[in-house]
Amino acid sequence: MRIVDQPLLRVALAGLRAHYVRLLMTAAAIVVGVSFLAGSLVYGDTARAAFYDDLAKSSRNVDVVIQSGWSLLDRGTLDRVRAVDGVAAADGRVIANMGMLGADGKLLVTSGHVGYGISVPTVGSLSRFDVAAGRVPERAGEIAVERQTVEQQGFTVGSTVRLVGPDGAPVGFTLVGVLDLGVNKLFGGSSVGALTDADLLRITNTNRYTQIVATAAPGVRQEELRSRVQAAAPGGWTMTGDELADELAAEAAKYVDGFLSVLIGFGLVALTVSGFVIYNTFAMLAAQRGRELALLRCVGASRRQVLGTVLIEATVLGVLASLGGVLASLVVGQGLLLSRELVATSIPDHALVLRWPTVLVAVGFGTALTLLGALVPAVAASRVPPLTALRDAGTIEHRETGRRARAAVSAVLTGTGLLIALGGVTLGFAGLPLVLGGAMLMFLGTVTGTPLVIGRLIRAVGALPARVFGVPVRLATLNAYRNPRRVAATTSALMIGVTLMSLFSVLLATARDQAGKELTENFPVDFVLTPKRVNADGPVTAPDGVPQAAIDALATRPELATVAPARLVSRETDPRFYGDAAVWATSGAVRPEVKEGDLGALTVGTAAVQRDYAATLGAGLGDRLTLPRAGQVTIIALYDDAPLDASVLLSWDGFTEAYGAGAPNRVLIDVADGTSVAAARHVLDAALAEYPLVQVESAADAAESLTASLDELLAIFAALLGMSVLIALFGIGNTLSLSVFERTRESATLRALGLTRRQLRATLLAEAVLMALVGALAGVVFGAATGWAASLGLISAYGTGLPVLPVGQLALFAAVASGAAMVAAVLPARRAARASVVAALTGA
Repeated sequence: MRIVDQPLLRVALAGLRAHYVRLLMTAAAIVVGVSFLAGSLVYGDTARAAFYDDLAKSSRNVDVVIQSGWSLLDRGTLDRVRAVDGVAAADGRVIANMGMLGADGKLLVTSGHVGYGISVPTVGSLSRFDVAAGRVPERAGEIAVERQTVEQQGFTVGSTVRLVGPDGAPVGFTLVGVLDLGVNKLFGGSSVGALTDADLLRITNTNRYTQIVATAAPGVRQEELRSRVQAAAPGGWTMTGDELADELAAEAAKYVDGFLSVLIGFGLVALTVSGFVIYNTFAMLAAQRGRELALLRCVGASRRQVLGTVLIEATVLGVLASLGGVLASLVVGQGLLLSRELVATSIPDHALVLRWPTVLVAVGFGTALTLLGALVPAVAASRVPPLTALRDAGTIEHRETGRRARAAVSAVLTGTGLLIALGGVTLGFAGLPLVLGGAMLMFLGTVTGTPLVIGRLIRAVGALPARVFGVPVRLATLNAYRNPRRVAATTSALMIGVTLMSLFSVLLATARDQAGKELTENFPVDFVLTPKRVNADGPVTAPDGVPQAAIDALATRPELATVAPARLVSRETDPRFYGDAAVWATSGAVRPEVKEGDLGALTVGTAAVQRDYAATLGAGLGDRLTLPRAGQVTIIALYDDAPLDASVLLSWDGFTEAYGAGAPNRVLIDVADGTSVAAARHVLDAALAEYPLVQVESAADAAESLTASLDELLAIFAALLGMSVLIALFGIGNTLSLSVFERTRESATLRALGLTRRQLRATLLAEAVLMALVGALAGVVFGAATGWAASLGLISAYGTGLPVLPVGQLALFAAVASGAAMVAAVLPARRAARASVVAALTGA
């Protein structure tokens, strides 16, 4: 029976069985790429479900909820809701600002905000929290604190927790319970304590509700009950329990979708790298199977059938490898959940969620990518002439065609991209999209033209090592030179990951440098003392300013060169302030950087203005400016950088005349020469031990926090892009594995001529290192150049100076890629060295 009468599927499966070893590395690359994409979706679904379940504690058993509007809800509102026909149970929830002192006696502040006090539920089924340990407060003097603060401060049930009282003095409470608020997103991660109603009123001066929740009686629909509640208790914002749940679901998605978008972007990068590996593998297999495919043509198979056979092989491989990627995605998803907790918000415990859309997307993308990568090699395989089967060569190399066309396309893409990128650089920040778009075109042009120059690049990079290490490296460069298209596909796969890693490294290094300069300019003093307000809604439970006794004590310390009291008024410090710019004054020991005018002329009725703020007003020297409560003042100077984030500087007497007498609410401190910042901080902590509401801010703390954040970002990007680099290394290993089969007779001949096993292994290892080094160096150069151009645009808009090249990190990328490539080549090199010379020659 003629071969064309047999199903193509049978022939394709036979081909897969015959070459499964050669396809394993390709399948591994597909598995890794698909697992990252599917793992990102698993992470998103799991995190979204976890956040929703966690936030849903607020809506448990809630059928109707009344949110406070411009004013809080009074106690009578709760009574009216309870009296509504159809309400089975109702409860009010109090949330008020409340200061809590940590184990070190300092006020706990998160993102500039103090903690919260909440009420104890009177209806257990409507509680917004769970009790993780102990119980809720039942009598005066008891408190239950949320778990995060308990763990961070080392509190234990039965210990004393101190709150800030209405007079600013600490008030001790006995810790009787630990609350489980989940991820504590509702309160911004701040400390939270539950008190009895009487204690909550005593500490926060608040007994009005922010929210009233109700449960419907059996048979009463939520919409119907909402209408009744609205009629009985107007004035608040009423919604059903289902609407609250939908709102919480949207809130849960908000915590996940941003990071998920980043993950999916990196997943697509990983799949793109997989495409290079797939293409390279099928191109080599098509070349190695030249006689086999020609025999099919000899016995009657058409070009279409040969093409179909190869594509069926690719489809089966893609489906099976993609299914393996789906299984591996569970591990990747769990890893992403754990890594997110290390650098960002912790995610509540939840079983992994694998949905059918995730499976379909993963298998669809993986299969389509495999087919796309195999398409060109499959077309080339279908064009193998039948007479090829009569040749003695074991491998049929497809000749490189269209060199001129390839060179022209590469030149057009690269040149166009370069012109667009240069144009973007001249436009500054506005041209950033042009810089990145031009870089993308240049990258495509580089990848297109790589086969034309890769041989020469390999020779150039390997010239010096060839002189040092001799024959193995010379043979490695010759092998790479003979197969430019294959080597180009392999190096391009690695180049993608290294390019992006280098790009992000330059951007983050530049951001760190610019932020450091900005902190130095905008924070010209070493420390700023700031008193915190604990309860802005009721009486101010914070000192009017920094206590004079503390200022006097600090002024006597030799470790501190400058202790300058200052006053600041803004909407934050004084609700009566209705201006859009903060106004400040200092005793004169610390002054801002003056750009125009003279601060010596600063008196009552005059002011110095921050120059950017003056520009927005269209004002200059000599112009009149109207300030809230201060009236009109004359601008006598423009300044740039100042120790306080304020737009208008008055003289001390002018500030007092406009805003009244008062204690300094800021103190600016410079460290004396020869004293370390750490030693000065110790002096400050000791002097302020009796004043827990006075916070110490420093440029060093801000710089340390910023550096840690940028380092975390770099670690995240490096880890995510590491997946694409890993896939590229699979490609290097696969290329060498296939070339071992392809060059069996050649290797045996070299062995017969005197090449030792060690030298043969060294040749293959050197070939892998050279390919990786060229790909990594090209990626480093291209990524660094793009990052430099992009950073230049950012600096032109927001900073000064030049971008920063993290040379150490860039060199590390190249070194790690080369070392990893050598590891990937170990097995193929061992296989080639252990082959029998006689068997290889006779079986060729």
